[in-house]
Amino acid sequence: MNLPAQLFASDWLWLTNFIYGLLLYRAVRYAPWRSVLDNAIMVNALVALTLGAFVFWQLNAGIRPGFNFHIIGSTLFMLMFSRHVATVAITMVMFATWLRTDAGLITLGLNGLLMVTIPVMFSDWLLRFSKRRLPKNLFLFVLWNGFLCAAFGIMLNTVATTLLLLGLSHYTWPQIQNYYLVATPIIILTEAFTTGAMITAFTVFQPQAVMNFSDEEYLAGK
Repeated sequence: MNLPAQLFASDWLWLTNFIYGLLLYRAVRYAPWRSVLDNAIMVNALVALTLGAFVFWQLNAGIRPGFNFHIIGSTLFMLMFSRHVATVAITMVMFATWLRTDAGLITLGLNGLLMVTIPVMFSDWLLRFSKRRLPKNLFLFVLWNGFLCAAFGIMLNTVATTLLLLGLSHYTWPQIQNYYLVATPIIILTEAFTTGAMITAFTVFQPQAVMNFSDEEYLAGK
C-alpha cells in the first residue's frame, strides 16, 4: 500500500526518511555484492526480477488515497539474494515507481519501512529460524520460507499500516475496515502464491540463482 504524503505530518515523514536512509546505507554497505556479481545466473535473475517487480508495482488497485494494493516481492528477493540486496533492489523499484507516478519522494522512507524493511527483516528471521529448528528439505523450504513467510510478511505489513493510519492519519477505524482491511486477504494470498511459485521454479530449475538455497543442504540424501 503506497501511503501519500497528505496523510501525515512532515515531521513524521522526515523521521522515517532518516531511519530508512540509515537502513538503506547499511544494506548497500554490507550486501554480498561480490557473491551476486560473480554469479552470472544470479545477476540475470536479479535484473529480470527487478524489472518484473517494477511492472507488478504499477498494477495496483485503490479506492482512496492510501488504500491501494499491489504485489511487493520483498520475501522473494530476500530468499533469492539476501536481505541487504533485497532492500536495495526493492528500494530501486519503489523509487522508480514514485518517479513514474509523480508521487512525493518524501514518503519513500515511510513506505520503505512498511513495504521493504518489515517483510524483509521478518523473512530473514524466519529463514534463520527454519534453518535452526526445521528439517532441511525442498518442500519445507518452499512452503515455509516461500508461501507462508510471504503471507505472514504481508500480514505484518497490514498490521503496521493499520496502526499507522489509526494513529497518525485522519482515517477512522470503520474507513480502514471498509477500504483497506476488506481487501487484504486477496493481496495476502496473491503475494504468498506468487512468492511460492517463483521460489519453487528457481529452486527446481535454477538453484544457482537462489543465494539462500543449496542442493547439498536441502536435497542431498533426501
